[in-house]
Amino acid sequence: MLADWTREQLEAIHTSGCDLLVAAAAGAGKTAVLVERIIRKITDESNPIDIDNMLIVTFTNAAASEMRERIGEALEKELEKKPDSYKLQRQMLLLNKASITTIHSFCMDVVKNNCHMLDLDPDFRIADETESLLLRMEALEELFEEKYEEDDMDFIYLLDRYGGNRDDEKLKDMVLNIYDFIQSSPWPEEWLDNALRFYDVSGNWDFSETPWARIIMDYARIEIQGALNQLLKAKEITEDNIGYEKCAEQLNNDIQMVLKLKEAAEESWDQLYKAYGTLEFPKQQSPDKKADKTDYEVLKALRKEAKDRLNVLGDDFFNCSSEDIKGDLQALYPVLSTLCRLVSSFTRIYTEKKKEKAIIDFNDLEHFCLNILIEKDEKGNNKPSPVALSIRDRFNEILIDEYQDSNLVQEAILSVISKRDENNPNIFMVGDVKQSIYRFRQAKPELFLDKYERYSEEEGSKERKIKLFKNFRSRKEVLEGVNFIFRQLMSSYLGEIDYNEDEFLNTGAVYPDDTTGKCAVNNEIELHIVDLNKEETSKEDQEEEKGTETEDIEDLDAVQTEARLIGQRILYLMGMTEDSPGPFRVYDAKLNDYRDIMYKDIVILLRTVRGWAEVFLQELETMGIPVFADTGTGFFQRPEVQVVMSLLQIIDNPMQDIPLISVLRSPIAGFTSEELLDIRLEDKEGSFYDALKKTAAKEDDLGKKAGDFLERLEIWRDKALYMPTDELIWYLMNETGYYSFVGAMPQGQQRQANLKVLFERAKQYEETSFKGLFNFINFINKLKSSSGDMGNAKMLGENDDVVRIMSIHKSKGLEFPVVFLGGTGKRFNLRDTNDVLLLHGELGFGIDLVDPIRRIYYSTVPKLAIKQRIKLESLSEEMRVLYVAMTRAKEKLIITGCDNDMEKSLNRWSAALDSQEEKLPPDLVVRGQRYLDWIGLALMRHEDFRKLTASYDLNFGNPKTIDNDQSQWSIHLWRKENFLRTKSEEDVKQEESDFLKELENQIGKTKPGEDIARKLEWSYPYEIATKLPAKLTVTELKRLTTETEDEEPTANLYKTYHLKKPNFLKTDDVMTAAERGSAMHYVMQHLDLNKTDTLEEIEEQINRLYEEEYITEQWAKAVDAEKIYKFFSSPIGKRIKKADKIYREMPFNIEASWQEIFPDGEGTKPEDKIIIQGIIDLYFMEGEKLVLLDYKTDYVDRNNIDEIISRYKTQIQFYEKALNKALKRDVDEKYIYLFSIDQAVKL
Repeated sequence: MLADWTREQLEAIHTSGCDLLVAAAAGAGKTAVLVERIIRKITDESNPIDIDNMLIVTFTNAAASEMRERIGEALEKELEKKPDSYKLQRQMLLLNKASITTIHSFCMDVVKNNCHMLDLDPDFRIADETESLLLRMEALEELFEEKYEEDDMDFIYLLDRYGGNRDDEKLKDMVLNIYDFIQSSPWPEEWLDNALRFYDVSGNWDFSETPWARIIMDYARIEIQGALNQLLKAKEITEDNIGYEKCAEQLNNDIQMVLKLKEAAEESWDQLYKAYGTLEFPKQQSPDKKADKTDYEVLKALRKEAKDRLNVLGDDFFNCSSEDIKGDLQALYPVLSTLCRLVSSFTRIYTEKKKEKAIIDFNDLEHFCLNILIEKDEKGNNKPSPVALSIRDRFNEILIDEYQDSNLVQEAILSVISKRDENNPNIFMVGDVKQSIYRFRQAKPELFLDKYERYSEEEGSKERKIKLFKNFRSRKEVLEGVNFIFRQLMSSYLGEIDYNEDEFLNTGAVYPDDTTGKCAVNNEIELHIVDLNKEETSKEDQEEEKGTETEDIEDLDAVQTEARLIGQRILYLMGMTEDSPGPFRVYDAKLNDYRDIMYKDIVILLRTVRGWAEVFLQELETMGIPVFADTGTGFFQRPEVQVVMSLLQIIDNPMQDIPLISVLRSPIAGFTSEELLDIRLEDKEGSFYDALKKTAAKEDDLGKKAGDFLERLEIWRDKALYMPTDELIWYLMNETGYYSFVGAMPQGQQRQANLKVLFERAKQYEETSFKGLFNFINFINKLKSSSGDMGNAKMLGENDDVVRIMSIHKSKGLEFPVVFLGGTGKRFNLRDTNDVLLLHGELGFGIDLVDPIRRIYYSTVPKLAIKQRIKLESLSEEMRVLYVAMTRAKEKLIITGCDNDMEKSLNRWSAALDSQEEKLPPDLVVRGQRYLDWIGLALMRHEDFRKLTASYDLNFGNPKTIDNDQSQWSIHLWRKENFLRTKSEEDVKQEESDFLKELENQIGKTKPGEDIARKLEWSYPYEIATKLPAKLTVTELKRLTTETEDEEPTANLYKTYHLKKPNFLKTDDVMTAAERGSAMHYVMQHLDLNKTDTLEEIEEQINRLYEEEYITEQWAKAVDAEKIYKFFSSPIGKRIKKADKIYREMPFNIEASWQEIFPDGEGTKPEDKIIIQGIIDLYFMEGEKLVLLDYKTDYVDRNNIDEIISRYKTQIQFYEKALNKALKRDVDEKYIYLFSIDQAVKL
């Protein structure tokens, strides 16, 4: 709906003679401006430029094609006005060879035209991604074999520390990660040298002077100020209450202590380190007995939070001096030197292998291009080469689209061919740094930000910027909401740009009124939150419910719940629910009028579709909503693809049972399950292929069928010797009729399209340097494990009337009338910051220090600094991703999310109300772990949010409102119960009745005869044997041995279970005793025993397990850290920590006689064997003494310890028996540790 050009747009179109940065906000019409600038340049009457004298760089091939198409359409319109214009006709001819291209295509042209300057085969080609990966693995294997043969001690030293416990894969991954990372640098080897130089320290070295220290000190200042603000707020409470004098005095002391920390943070690292040495918070003082203690809990919580955040800051960073850090760097320097040499050697071998095959990869393209365009002068400085100068002369102007996504290599390439150093700057850059969301591809938004800060808005400047902030896409309601959120959240600290009035989105789109009066749904932004916390049901009631039959009540997880919520809102918008006032009306520019909403007007945006899209598809389809999701996964799991891949596998090697059975059972061979069983009986011990050959030797029908298949298989194997893989696949699909067969199945068109994709992949493979069926199978296996799944073949057209589900990244550049932003309650993924080695473009290496001799490892301060920087950059990127998502909406934006405890979240978000500034404090925003946290923080200061806080009886007073805010929010709270589908008792009875009637119709109404009675009354003579399980767990064994004597021992082995959908991460706060026990056992298994001396160390380890997503939040809360601390403080715990060897959670399987378990078991024989399976919690060695320990989380009264010992006696006996058999020695001591009473009991 772009109307006449605005003044800023016209400036962007006409401004010349400078490097021009156009900051074009979302929906500002940047592509239209770029095209118009090109058109006016090439049609200028006084100084026209030919289209092929402009270099137009886009981010993707699709964008380049669209740009060429748009320019062509614009030229055609001009030709209609001036059909005799020679200039326009010439531009139309030149358009086909114009340089409208991606940076990779430009580099390809440069390299192809100048390959004589490189040691490169002129017939080189670009390697397929998987082919490149296979070559890398070959190079890596060759390098490591070489190092092993050389017995390189530096390499062995490195391997001991970073190779992993089992093999050298971790070190290999480290080498590959560094190699991949440095490819985004213009000069990779130079980056390695500079990064290594950071660790080469000596003499009087001050850590404060390093970039690492600056990162940490900046963060420390923010955290200290945040803690100080909390203490000041607590101090205000004492001023409003009588009898709080002792608290006030204590808080004054606290504040003075923190002010000293703040002063030290402005001086140096060592000053702050010393100040932390004196930091101590005394025990909390209480008010006088007669004082009103209403506000005391708030005061206490504020002081505790301030104390905790300062203690965490000190423990994480300021527990070592500059001298200590210098020692770490000196210890790591030789290790990193070896690692850098390893990376350089890998680069050399990998380059040689690519050269042998005459291939290059995309990284090579950029670096080869740079090497061609830049050369060194006498002083070793970079200067443009003759090739760069010739290209510079060719292009009058360089135009770069999506400049915020450029990287350092691309910046170097385009800078050297520009005329900037000739005092004739000619680069036009357009983009929006608020939409820079590709840092994971090494994009550098800092390049845009640097120019944005430096360039002037003054006319005539050689470095100029123009801002386009009028949005021609969205309604005012959407833009006001976006501005309201980001004016509070996005800052230079988090988001990397200050979102102020200059950055606001201004309404430019004109939406006329709907004169029909049918538009019943308004355009305000909707926020729907599902509170997953069941407050209305007591814990006792929930425990009782767990023991009742609930097969007719669904148990939904968060993703299912949210999918149903969105489905209901879609149906509401479509006018298909009872409470809907009618279909939502959208403006259709093609009709120039309003129309009823269609499914294709709706998109559901998710941060990631993996694990979400499949659930959304299932739930929405169940609700009758047509939906499509390009998940990018599932291709190799499709049955038709698996069958063809299995066929290829047995053609390559028929001695593979699973692929062979897969093909035999498929329509290709047509064997039944009974026939496969008969084939296996021919040879129970050998391969299935051997059994098939023996079957074929027989003269019955099955033998003939097997023989026919083997004959066909031999023909196919012969053809595979000379036929290219793609031709072989096409031949097999047609010769077997399988391609036609799948076409006749449900979704046949999709299935055939998937087989075509497999054929095309084989065709691409044949163009690589690898040949043969065996290599193709490996190629596909690597593709599955490395590059990820390819997703189903695309069958969706632009006009198909379906709701689309896509990731936010894929939606960039697109727009939709109605946008659902889902999954806002999902935590950000920051797991990459926990790797042993972290890499950063400016900060270099951050690595753990590992000492295998002392058996310790810890994160060094440089690594912690890089971790903090990466975290900030990742959160900044997440904020920009949220901005991209919210700005995709044209007419209506609906945000949804789930929260495990809404009341707790509201109390946490209420911290926003303490800020008197429009911009929320950075320390508050940086703590956000989800989009919902950020949105909630901002909305706490909106009057429409009061309805939500009121529903929890929370009163936070009158929130500070944001000046000039006109945003409108419709906020809704839901419970999970709102989306359950339950069956009433009447429905269940009706189903039973219908089933019985159907059964009666099938068997007729005749009375059963004597023969039927005889058959029905017959009993199997070996009934008891059928009830003996082949395997028992120790837990089941314990339950059986504690049953009453008159109960049959096998009675509870076989139950009828009502299966539900998997629900691995339950959001219900109530856990069963078994679940609590599992949580405790898991934590006990993974604790670092060297870090269990204090309660804080144990809590920190539990939090780390949660942050790294090894355990859920529910498990983390269920584990009692104090109980664990008491365990390790007990005599048995201290013995464990001092033990020579410790083994935890050791699984075992041993054979036992059924009569061993039940000596009086009637109808059993000694030869009736059973496998006992279990896991030993812990055993340890003290010299030659073997000690067994089993810990229990059951509730125990000190008066019934004997009962507990009796209950677990059989279980411990089998643990002892397993250790006797495995270790060939007796157990010296046995203990049960009872967490409930913090006591170890010796058996």
